This record gives sequence, structure tokens and C-alpha cells, in this order.
Amino acid sequence: MRALLWVVVAAAVTWGGYWFAGARALETAAQTWFRTQTDAGLVAEHSALSVGGFPNRFDLTVTNLRLANPATGYGWTAPFVQILSLSYRPWHIIAAFAKQQQVQTPWQDLAVASDKLQGSVVFVPGTNLALDRLTLAGNGMRVTSDLGWTVGVDKLRFSTRQVDGDRIRHEIGLEMLGLQPDSGVTAALPDFPETLEKLRLDAIVTLTVPLDRRAGQARPRASHVDVKEVRLVWGTLVLSGSGSVAAAADGLAEGRIALRLTNWRDAMPLAVAAGLITAEVAPTWQNMLALLAAQTGTPEDLDLPLIFARGRASLGPFPLGPAPRMN
Repeated sequence: MRALLWVVVAAAVTWGGYWFAGARALETAAQTWFRTQTDAGLVAEHSALSVGGFPNRFDLTVTNLRLANPATGYGWTAPFVQILSLSYRPWHIIAAFAKQQQVQTPWQDLAVASDKLQGSVVFVPGTNLALDRLTLAGNGMRVTSDLGWTVGVDKLRFSTRQVDGDRIRHEIGLEMLGLQPDSGVTAALPDFPETLEKLRLDAIVTLTVPLDRRAGQARPRASHVDVKEVRLVWGTLVLSGSGSVAAAADGLAEGRIALRLTNWRDAMPLAVAAGLITAEVAPTWQNMLALLAAQTGTPEDLDLPLIFARGRASLGPFPLGPAPRMN
């Protein structure tokens, strides 16, 4: 019995030593990261940094965080962020975000509020820190711009995971439930519900290089996007589609995404409110689109493929301008 007690004591002391050594290493690595970003000309500031969670977790808490890139105009400010991991599974990280955050962009500043916002990142065990899978979940989110608009979403879910262990292919999933457009939009559309029921995207993205610890220097870009499903439901209006797009030799998008708009006539007031067409020409557009819809045999469904070809983009027969650059 005494021997067993000594074994337990020795194990506890060893584990405690491992935890304190790991906590010290984590704190040092975090402080080094902040100094490295500052030396690189970026803004990386915080008022305090601590590690807790003994004995089974490493809980890194950074308070009064400010990250920014003066060259691009992007930045992020938060009263705190927590990065949590089990001490025996350090490659699985959970992040907890503050309920109030600010995001800076070159065009506008955004205030991000949420009832709850958490993320989970799992790396492939090893020194390369290759991304295996990622999840982001938010409830009661609200984004307010200093330009005067506000949008909200009841539930946000975003995830990505490697496809069959291929480090450059990731399956991407995005779902928004209860999406609330700005009140200025809904006020102009009295016949539409104030909330979009659902926005969903399911796709597989092939990258130029893996998402790992070298990603900051290698800068991964999308070389191919296979859209398995995109779906938006707003009242009687349903937009759905699928297709694929790949980067051509010049880096511009090439491909086709087949889009179907169900009950498309209900979208005409939306097009007017968005400024895409004027109320005076709306009947002309409706007659023209009715001819296109009649060709499919289902007059209430409008099929308009989104096409990227020879450096140009078009929606059905309507030109949109230059094709987007993928890499």
C-alpha cells in the first residue's frame, strides 16, 4: 500500500512539473509571438497575459488585445481572448471571444456583438501545425458599421476540415439561421419577412499550399472551388446553386455555377430596393426574365448560370464585368 502511495505521489509530482513547464513555455511563446509581430512592423499590443487551468488544461488569457496591419488598414480589438487546450492534447485548441469586439477595415469600422462566440481548431499532431479542422459557432450576433448599417444573425456556424487527409483540400461549411438585414433594407421591402430563414454554403476548396505554420509566408490561395450547394431562403424566395470554379493560368476564375431562383418574380422589388434596376424599367426586366424562365418549362423558376470565362463574368446573358482573381 505504501509503495502504491509513493507511485501516486511521484506521478502527481511529475505531472505537476510537466504542467508548470508547459505553462511557462506557452507564456514565453505567446510573449515572443507579440514581439515578433511588432518587430515585423505590425501592431500587436496587450495589457496582460497569463496561463492557468492547472492541472488538466492550459488556459491562455490575453486582455486588452489589439492587432493591426498599418499597411493594409485591417485590425482587431477585443477586451480579452481565451485560448484553451487540454494539457494532454495540446494540438486541440478552443478559443472563447469577448461579447464585444471591434474590427477595422480600410473602408469602415465594425462593432461585433454576440451572446456567445467560440471557436475550435484541431491541428495535425507534429511540428508543422497543419490545420486538420476548424469550427466557429456564434449565437445572437450583431454587426454594426460606422457607416450606419446593422445586420444580425441568430445562429452562425462555420467549419472546415481536411478531405481524406489531403492537406490542401478542405471541405467548407457555412450556415446562418435567422439572418436579419439592415432595417433600411427591410423597410423598403414591406412584403418580405424581416429575417432570412437560412443561408447555407457547402463547398470543397483546393489550396495552392497547406494551411500550416508556414502559411503566413506562403500565403495560401484557392486554386479550385467545388460548390456542392449554396442555398438562401427568404420568405417565398429561394436561391439555390452548385458548380465549380478554378484558377486559370492568369489566376482569374474560370468555371460555371448553375443558379436557380424559385419564385423569381418576388425578387423584383428587392432588385429595385437594392438599386440594381429602377422602378420605371422593372416591368421591362420582368418581361425579359419571364421569357428566360419560360424556356425551362417551369415559369416560376429562373435558371441563370454564373459564368467566368476569358477573364469576364456574366450572369446568364447579362455581363457583370471582370472575373475575380483567385491567385
